[in-house]
Amino acid sequence: MSTGGASAELESIEVDLLLEGVARQWGFDLRSHARPLLLRRLRRHLREERLDTFSALQARVLHDGEALEGLLRTLSCTPTSLFSDPAFFRDFRARVVPVLRTWPSVRVWHAGCGTGEDTYALAILLLEEGLWGRCRLYASDSSEGLLADARTGVLPLPGEEDARRYVEAGGKGALTDYYTRDGNWALLQPKLRDSIFFTQHNLATDGSFNEFHVIVCRDTLLTFNRTLHNRVHGRLFESLARFGFLCLGRKESVARTPHASAYEELEGSGRIFRRVT
Repeated sequence: MSTGGASAELESIEVDLLLEGVARQWGFDLRSHARPLLLRRLRRHLREERLDTFSALQARVLHDGEALEGLLRTLSCTPTSLFSDPAFFRDFRARVVPVLRTWPSVRVWHAGCGTGEDTYALAILLLEEGLWGRCRLYASDSSEGLLADARTGVLPLPGEEDARRYVEAGGKGALTDYYTRDGNWALLQPKLRDSIFFTQHNLATDGSFNEFHVIVCRDTLLTFNRTLHNRVHGRLFESLARFGFLCLGRKESVARTPHASAYEELEGSGRIFRRVT
């Protein structure tokens, strides 16, 4: 076997042991995540931690909860700024909001919320559209560390690019209306952060906990292999009310999932699906 081949095989063994250790020690099962994407992110984390091997990372992660949270942050693919995908929020306003206005109450679940940037962007949208008073917004993630950050409602101070994205998303005021400045940080208004229910939930292992009219799960499923991908889609289907909306990322779809025939994609919406059966 060549030196390169031996090195790749050793790396694969180390990664397997790392993932097995994290699952057994901490209960976070990353073994079913899509391998190529997982490896890219793990290698990046290794460089950021200035470690030479995955064995060294395993030794650190198994003994240090903070090291585990650092690893989970790297593996998370959630955005780090408000309105990171303006087209999605613009489509949501145009396609989903008019239907939500016809319902007396609305339950929304943001699955895989990370540190909460998209959750707060969604809350701002619902507030501007006059729906905040009749909505209950739940946001979940498997990492309690990420949720702890999300609950604070503290974000890096938005700049001109953030303001531009807010306008592109159909914003009806000024982004500065929704936070107070504290140095280089922004504290979101209490009317937003105090009305979001952040809860720990692992899409890979936990069951449905309510029935929702809207489920936002964007770019989270990209990291799953096909088996886990289909299992999670089943969980989302079980949690979505009939005629409710499932919002996925631009590279995601319900095609080739067990419940593909139960949805119709809203024309021109960019991966917003409505459950029709």
